Amino acid sequence: MRFLLLLILIGVGAYFTVPTEAAQREAAQAFLQGREPGEESQGFSLENMVGYVKGMLAGEGRYENYYLLSKYTMDLPGSAYVECYGAFTMVRCEEIEPVSGAEAG
Repeated sequence: MRFLLLLILIGVGAYFTVPTEAAQREAAQAFLQGREPGEESQGFSLENMVGYVKGMLAGEGRYENYYLLSKYTMDLPGSAYVECYGAFTMVRCEEIEPVSGAEAG
């Protein structure tokens, strides 16, 4: 019974302290400011060009609230994007670089 009460209290705390879209956006911007630029990709392909244009036009990120945690995704020039997860007012961001079919197998 105590364990159930503890889980309920944790759930209520998580619900009321989920990071807002503004907090997620600030964390993503801080992550982008602090990261080292990656190596420039060699060669030219249509996929790289489409990803670059998509990243330039995106500008704004996408915020998703899952009640107990939240997710913020922001496109970058190229095929990479920044993904941030937050819970209990803490936000963690990382850069996701999709793996192409040739590299995967």
